[in-house]
Amino acid sequence: MKASHKNLRRFLFLSVLAGTLLACEGISNKTDDDGTNYDGPPKQIIPVQQAKIMYDSYTKRRVPIIKDFEEVEDSTQEFHPTRYGQYSYETVKHYMSFIEEEAKLAKVKIKGLRFYFANYPADGSLGSNSKYARHNTFFLLPTTDFNGEELGFFIRVDENGNRKAVAVRDLMKKKNTLRRQKGTPGFGSKMLLLNPVFQSGEEENISLTLNDSQMVPPPRQDDDFKSN
Repeated sequence: MKASHKNLRRFLFLSVLAGTLLACEGISNKTDDDGTNYDGPPKQIIPVQQAKIMYDSYTKRRVPIIKDFEEVEDSTQEFHPTRYGQYSYETVKHYMSFIEEEAKLAKVKIKGLRFYFANYPADGSLGSNSKYARHNTFFLLPTTDFNGEELGFFIRVDENGNRKAVAVRDLMKKKNTLRRQKGTPGFGSKMLLLNPVFQSGEEENISLTLNDSQMVPPPRQDDDFKSN
């Protein structure tokens, strides 16, 4: 009788083990969110210690220069240089979906994302908050292939609704040519180009450039790498 119970327990154990192994074999290596294969971290990941070294190098070699320059420009208040910008995770996902959809409609493939360093004008006319005036920022610009050259682009929609990817560089050249011909001012801080959608004759141009993140500072506050 004891032998029979022992054999039964062994059979149940082996059955559970076999069921577990079969279940493991059926587990997909895809994520629940996007259905893509996960094959480990990207090669561009750096150690936190390396990030700290780079952070400190910026603190030493860039922050004092920016601070001194801006306080000479306006000595009425202390200036705290920007250390980071932040988007919510949902904003980033929304942005990626937006540019992917626009690229698909224009029948081009996104090759990369360029992060351009920039600065909000001193007059406070740009940015989601005038307190960002004079502070550094960045904006994102997707790239695609133009005759073998990787360039940032926006989308042009003609009067029939057809979409076409246009190199930002070509627009800059066109505007500069018109400026020289007419003797008109260059790109100002309130130029229509910076709007998400801007008109050009019968065409509609859709910007794919992302900005207006939460910049810190202002206000002044501690960040992840500050050690004092």
